[in-house]
Amino acid sequence: MPHLRPRYLESALKKSLKFSPLVGLVGHRQVGKTTLGNQITPNYFSMDLRTTLDRVSLDPLGFLESQDRFPTILDECQQAPDLFPALKEYVRRNPQPGRFLLTGSVRFTSRKAIRESLTGRIINLELYPMSVSEIKELENPNSLIRLSHALDWVKKAKPPRFQPGLISEYLERGGLPGIFAIRDSTLRHQKISTQLETILDRDLRLLLDTSLSFSTLRNVLRYLATHQGDALKVTQIARATRVSRPTLQKLLLAFEGLFLIRPMAVEGGTASKIYFLEDQAEASLLIGPRRDPLFDLTRFLYANLRIQICTRPEIQSESFRFETRGGSLVPLAYRIDGKEIGIIPVLEQSPNKSAFASALSFLKKYPHGRIAFIRLRGQNELLAKNMAILSVETIIFGAL
Repeated sequence: MPHLRPRYLESALKKSLKFSPLVGLVGHRQVGKTTLGNQITPNYFSMDLRTTLDRVSLDPLGFLESQDRFPTILDECQQAPDLFPALKEYVRRNPQPGRFLLTGSVRFTSRKAIRESLTGRIINLELYPMSVSEIKELENPNSLIRLSHALDWVKKAKPPRFQPGLISEYLERGGLPGIFAIRDSTLRHQKISTQLETILDRDLRLLLDTSLSFSTLRNVLRYLATHQGDALKVTQIARATRVSRPTLQKLLLAFEGLFLIRPMAVEGGTASKIYFLEDQAEASLLIGPRRDPLFDLTRFLYANLRIQICTRPEIQSESFRFETRGGSLVPLAYRIDGKEIGIIPVLEQSPNKSAFASALSFLKKYPHGRIAFIRLRGQNELLAKNMAILSVETIIFGAL
């Protein structure tokens, strides 16, 4: 099938099943959780099926104990809250690794009805929308990790040939299997719209009892899509969307629990938070015809760079935005094994004075950090031992 691809998370998933009796695989609706799980084991039960859900609800522990082939996939587990305490008891009696793979398009801990977190008994993994390199079936790049160690390699790195339309095509198609491969834009938009309606009209009700209309919910999500990467305060969003601050705070948590949005902390002295949408095809549909090259480059980098670290659980990492009250701004930054890397997208061949000033401010704050200016095309340049210019292809695909 044209949308099937090997997933970078597969090795971590298989490894986790060798060590833990329960493994959780969560992520955005239609991100490929079931497909990935079925590539590992054919033993599958979906809580979306009424007959299965009724059987599990009637006797969850009995259902678990009736299984004799492992690992067994329990799909969309958030539909069956009573399953979780039963899993705890089952694992107490049967602690062998690789028993059940639990999948869900809702973060389990976000649903109040699920009171058992299974802490100490489960390894949770998140499956993200595919990056460009994953769609193209290339090896998982490690350029972001290499930047955390040194910059001297960029002088010898030969970036892949520039691919016209690379950024715009990815932002329009996104990384959800079954959507990115649809060439007809009308059909693709229809599928994205239907999916958003399902999430906002059905899935959201599992997490939040709200009387907000679908159009209001979509409007809030559109505002977040349009302002991806901007430092936002709840009062600012509330004013723009006409949703009360208390309701909005609950709604933002619900959007996060549904993997629609992902918050990012801000460091440097400003008390704000930023948000990115999980899938950029959904974001593009919500945003509409707006075309801001720097904005598009930033969200493209966000969606692709995180895959390099989030699919490697052995790496301790976190992402943030660096912004000072004086105006210094590094839109994307990563802390990898305690080392900070600042990413500054630029449209010019050479960074302007403002970008350089922001880079110096970042390096002053993090003396052992590094800065990478990312431009659309051109050769890589080493500007200093802790500062370099890289092409988009080099950081997205790695160096040849």
